[in-house]
Amino acid sequence: MSSSPPSFPGAARASGPGSSERANLDANPDGSPDANPDARTTFSAAPGPAARRTDSPLALRAYWYIAARSRELRRKPLPRTLLGEPIVLFRRDDGSPAALEDRCAHRNLALARGCVRRGTLECAYHGWRYDAAGRCVDIPALVGEADRPDIRIRSYPACEADGFIWVYFGAEPPAGPPRPFPHHREPGWMSFLLVNRFEAGAYACLENFLDCPHTVYVHTGWFRSKRARELRAKLRDLPDGYEAEFVDERNAQSVVSRLLFPRGSRLIHTDRFLMPTTSRVDYRFGDQRHYVITSQCTPVTETETMVYTMVTFRFDRRGLLGPFVRLYFEPIARHIIRQDVAILRAQSMDIRRFGSPRFRSTAADLLGPQILRLWRAENHRRPTDPSVTAPRLGGTDRTTAEGTAPSGTEVILRF
Repeated sequence: MSSSPPSFPGAARASGPGSSERANLDANPDGSPDANPDARTTFSAAPGPAARRTDSPLALRAYWYIAARSRELRRKPLPRTLLGEPIVLFRRDDGSPAALEDRCAHRNLALARGCVRRGTLECAYHGWRYDAAGRCVDIPALVGEADRPDIRIRSYPACEADGFIWVYFGAEPPAGPPRPFPHHREPGWMSFLLVNRFEAGAYACLENFLDCPHTVYVHTGWFRSKRARELRAKLRDLPDGYEAEFVDERNAQSVVSRLLFPRGSRLIHTDRFLMPTTSRVDYRFGDQRHYVITSQCTPVTETETMVYTMVTFRFDRRGLLGPFVRLYFEPIARHIIRQDVAILRAQSMDIRRFGSPRFRSTAADLLGPQILRLWRAENHRRPTDPSVTAPRLGGTDRTTAEGTAPSGTEVILRF
């Protein structure tokens, strides 16, 4: 598999030559202010193929995933774990990103411990160097060019877009570029980014982001109040996901509604799940005010997820008030997502007490069962990567069909 990034329109390119500086392996592995500052990079082996189930996002490989923010990948190699696989990112001489498996073919030292030299990755143990395609181009201990064997390690397509480094894990070449964040960098719109490491799997994160009833209890007073109101939700299939549109929803008595939602305006609220691991929540008030919260979830392992949440909004038609609104909107959003980080950490700890989850869903669980349904359908339909076993039903998420409503259904609920 070639690691040359596809020449997608609009994909940003960074500048700056390669460097011989070595990676700091004690640095925060996520490079984000929201990540645990005490975390240390580890070089653990990827989980075995037996862990890859039809209801596991680790089996969803034919998609782009965010591996890092563009500004994190500079002159040093950058280690990451995505879909349970340790990889290393670096920049070629022209500044474009490349991704390889994070181990030297010689004695399996992590290549992230080495350095970038003339657009190649040099191992810190014996100096073997690899190009962006994973080909070993130099073995210093060998004298002649003819004596060097044809040695390769796995490479992954990588590209740069929307200020992120994206990596693709599929066996076939990608069909197109990564899905862009909606309205990001459009005139009149303001955006800010939240980066968080969740001690929970991608399914738990996605269901949380698309679950309204929990906001009454986890975000009481901030996002919704306990004065529950009855409303309807229309459920629809999408070409690449599933959607819930809420009808007759009124502004809740909360900090968010008082500061951000206009009084007397009709609210159009939609929650969307988009394959493979993206949630999108829209709050629209006519043509003037619109909030979009898009969370791109990158599975690290079965029980750990990096979440990149882009909050994009238009507060007035010309966007003049956006910078001022951000001054109080962003701190509120960070506080709310920290509450989700905490509740999902607690949920994961409590599930481990019993060994595995045994979930029961109801009609009020609008999108969670649909996520599992779409994952299972995708993993049965798509040929698996050679490194992944044939998918099988079962696994740890035991959400049953009783909570799955067909497309076109209207559900009445309270929150």
